[in-house]
Amino acid sequence: MYVLVMLHSIVRWLVLAGALLALVGARVTGDSGRDGWGAKAGFLYTVLLDVQVLIGLIIWVLESGWKLNAFFAYVHPVAMLLALVIAHFGRTQQKKTVPAAGFWPFLVSLALVVAGIPWAQ
Repeated sequence: MYVLVMLHSIVRWLVLAGALLALVGARVTGDSGRDGWGAKAGFLYTVLLDVQVLIGLIIWVLESGWKLNAFFAYVHPVAMLLALVIAHFGRTQQKKTVPAAGFWPFLVSLALVVAGIPWAQ
């Protein structure tokens, strides 16, 4: 279990870096083609967030997370799942139109991720 928790902690920083890269990519590439680096950055962010949420759910189930304090039992998992859904919405918008379409969903997703991180343990 320790390995999963450490992996979850490390991937957290990759998710944050991926989100920033996706935001910059969406803003800088703007209305350029869907195959540019902005779209790839959005894809990277959603994949990293998928992995992070999957690891988190495995930890939550194995540790009986619903028995922990309210933050770890409900707030953290719900915020992260909601961030995941919104990030995928942004990625879908990028695929349908242009990379810039993912900016606002990625920003909201990042805000949820940051709000849901347990900064003091």
